[in-house]
Amino acid sequence: MMNVLGIVGSPRKDGNTAYLLERTLSLLPDSFQTETVFLKDYRIGPCEGCHRCEQDGRCALDDDMQALYAKLRAADAMILASPAYMGGVTSRMRAFMERTWHLRKGQLAGKVGTYIVVGRRKLGAVGCVMDDYLSRLGTTKVPGICGFALRKGEILSDDEAVRETERLATDIRRLCNG
Repeated sequence: MMNVLGIVGSPRKDGNTAYLLERTLSLLPDSFQTETVFLKDYRIGPCEGCHRCEQDGRCALDDDMQALYAKLRAADAMILASPAYMGGVTSRMRAFMERTWHLRKGQLAGKVGTYIVVGRRKLGAVGCVMDDYLSRLGTTKVPGICGFALRKGEILSDDEAVRETERLATDIRRLCNG
């Protein structure tokens, strides 16, 4: 059984970003176990830059990231999903990414990593930020999806983004099954 973890930085559980993620996950075969994590449900403080994780491999902060570290280690693939806020990822996603800093030394290397971004028009650097993050972790990267929408449900009008969920699911399936 392959494990795919979807990580949503959006404050909306039923928004456009979550829709593209859930559609992608639903297209994976039954041999894949999927889980969606909504960061808004977790208490995640910002990185304090204390470097304790450099000494013992554990973050000094005692919050809900501890549960997410275990999920990341158990996953065979991860999909980061965030709306574009001012050309970047949401603050929740940024905090999550910063708090995984100590995992960049090979703990997630070789896992499949990709992203989903949704924004109104100008997505800015959000896709590049997530792509660079996945590189720093050493993941096997799959090209992500960029969708264009603002109001709930508008993503359904972005035929290309909806179609790309099929490509993304196929890529994840192919890479996870070898």
